[in-house]
Amino acid sequence: MKSHRNPPTRLSRKLAVLGGVALLCTAALAVAGETVIRTPHGDIAAIDAPKSQQLNARTAAAHPFASARQRAAVQPMVWVDRDAKVAPAAQAELADTLVRTAGSAPGGNAPAFGNYLARNHFRATWDKLEALDARQPAAPISALGGEKDGAHYAYSRFPGNYYTSQWKAAPWNKIGKLYFTKPDGSGSYCTAQVSSGNSVLTTAAHCVYTFGAGFNSNFLFVPAERYGEAPYGKFGWSTARVPTNWITYGTRRWDVAVIKLTGEQTSGLPVINYVGWLGRAWNQPYSLYTYSHGYASNLSTQYTNICAGQTYDSPTEGTNVVVQGCDMTYGASGGAWLINYTPNSSAGNQVNSVVSGPHIGAFGTAWVGARFNDDNIVALCTAIGC
Repeated sequence: MKSHRNPPTRLSRKLAVLGGVALLCTAALAVAGETVIRTPHGDIAAIDAPKSQQLNARTAAAHPFASARQRAAVQPMVWVDRDAKVAPAAQAELADTLVRTAGSAPGGNAPAFGNYLARNHFRATWDKLEALDARQPAAPISALGGEKDGAHYAYSRFPGNYYTSQWKAAPWNKIGKLYFTKPDGSGSYCTAQVSSGNSVLTTAAHCVYTFGAGFNSNFLFVPAERYGEAPYGKFGWSTARVPTNWITYGTRRWDVAVIKLTGEQTSGLPVINYVGWLGRAWNQPYSLYTYSHGYASNLSTQYTNICAGQTYDSPTEGTNVVVQGCDMTYGASGGAWLINYTPNSSAGNQVNSVVSGPHIGAFGTAWVGARFNDDNIVALCTAIGC
């Protein structure tokens, strides 16, 4: 359906209570380049990348995160507990009594020659990482923990793309670091993952739009980043989407975003040609055995870690928020919570949530994510074309 532009209006708290009307209708926002896309499941704020940020071989060297040294200097995204600061009048937006139909979308493999392409396109990087792997010590000891809330589920934690056998394979090679510039001009990073055959990332909304300040910029995605190296190249962005309810409320249930990537900066190939993509799931039960990933700075910024355990809902977090025991913190924001975890395969491995922040009163022992549902991931994918 062809979209229609409405007259200019301000992106304000009023947008959150507007009804979803015409599919993919847009209304220009106060800031140049920003629009609101209206879907049957809710309103989505959108922004397109300036030409200078649609990374290619000509503009790559000038990018603020072009080199490994520049990326190493970037600080992880710090968590801000938005839910604890929600005004009482906004609590009504947490209610959700609708019966939702569970759904999912499958992941996909890169072409059989994806790793061959990457090795040839980024040979020096592969040689460096494989030399490092040859002298890599045994993986750090896993952590075991218990929960203080809900069903008191325990969890285990272990390295993600630490070994060669993992950083070259699914699902680990589809997860990477997302770098960006915040509205105050500082650089930061989150975790993100390729979650669509149209080269669309899923991540946390707070990694895309800084609550109370505006959209971040200069997005750069490095899949399977290890020790500052980019074995599958670096990707700029063309467009990004967040729920308008994130802009209005900043609460956990809306902390989901999507970003469409441009081709790799030197080869021009889409990211899916190198690593494929993960599946997605929505409207699933609150309690599922889940593997949550992230580049957590309290453990290591050099590779991902994984927390495995049962998720659950908590009255203190509200509707459409899931909780899991985990000791990871800053930098893991936006990382995939995978259900149907299936190593070395494109089957299963469905993103069912992304890391949002600490569970209330349990910093460093449990975290939460928005439960993927019609109102967040389905609306976002409708708006961006997953």
